[in-house]
Amino acid sequence: MSLVLLEGSGPIAKLILNHPENLNAMTEAMGEAIEKQVEEINARPEFRVVVITGAGRAFSAGGDLDFILDRTTKSWEVNQKEMVGFYSRFLSLRNIKVPTIAMIQGHAIGAGFLIALACDLRYGSDAAKMAVNFARLGLSSGMGGLYSLARLAGAAHTADLLFTGRTIDGPTALKMGLLNELLPLDQLETRVLEIAEQIAQNAPLALRIMKRGLQATAYSNLDAVMQFESEGQAETFATEDLKEGIQAIREKRRPKFQDK
Repeated sequence: MSLVLLEGSGPIAKLILNHPENLNAMTEAMGEAIEKQVEEINARPEFRVVVITGAGRAFSAGGDLDFILDRTTKSWEVNQKEMVGFYSRFLSLRNIKVPTIAMIQGHAIGAGFLIALACDLRYGSDAAKMAVNFARLGLSSGMGGLYSLARLAGAAHTADLLFTGRTIDGPTALKMGLLNELLPLDQLETRVLEIAEQIAQNAPLALRIMKRGLQATAYSNLDAVMQFESEGQAETFATEDLKEGIQAIREKRRPKFQDK
């Protein structure tokens, strides 16, 4: 059984965590599978947006408990080195060149929630629960949680979630800025695919450049951001897609971008 499935033949791909009997708990093997699928996605120019979700009733229950217990038998030096590698394999999702959408159809807990936060957009089911419950397990945070939570929710909400380890519902996550939209479960996939289709209709190069820029702005000042944006616009000014976009506006029709 493949722990991570890649589906899609057109501009919209779907990346599925596929260990439903274990609530898509995160193991080293799953991380390695994600890393390989990211390489495959980036090698497929037809993909313009990627939806990331979990099979079954959970998005992901977080770190596999047997994996966590195994860490207790290893030295500080080994654990520190190996955990950086573990994080990096899952957070390779950030290296997907096109926009990514987390479709959180079920519970997203601990590191499982944090890989959803590594996506560009997040849409949640009103049935889903979310938590960063590291402290309840006796762990400090991992999987880039201090970065992604503070960037999206701010310091106060991050402290709340990390220090209490409490489980929150969809409306709370939406209010904190951790979700873009909250929907009934039976409407979630339709809405996500609608958003994905809107993204896929736009100029691919412009999307890739803006994605890189959004990631860079987290640690850039305004001058650096303007420099990046000027370079990106200079690159897109030279494309046929820009001419097509302008022509489509003038002709009041949908543009047909060719990534050229």
